[in-house]
Amino acid sequence: MTEQSRLDADLNGPISPPRDNGEIVFGAPWERRVFGLTMALCRSDACEWKAFRQHLIRRIADDEARPYWRSWAAALEDILFDTATLQPADIDARHRRLLQRPPGHDHRH
Repeated sequence: MTEQSRLDADLNGPISPPRDNGEIVFGAPWERRVFGLTMALCRSDACEWKAFRQHLIRRIADDEARPYWRSWAAALEDILFDTATLQPADIDARHRRLLQRPPGHDHRH
């Protein structure tokens, strides 16, 4: 089985994203973006789907009450740390900068 076929099978398996009428459900734009980023990274071989999948399973098990896409994002952070793509200090610094911005800073009303 190829990496792509494993990825496709998992998207329809026990750790599959939430669905409605067969379509993946995203409750917020960031969820769609984190999904797309993960798929792009795994398809480009920047990270292995199998490793991401293991992180996702662990993150879901760590806190079953956590929303699915938050577990997905945490698993993506884990795999990016593992591959040295991101450093935890970089994520923390970016998070602090984002928290300092006022609501609605990135779009006009």
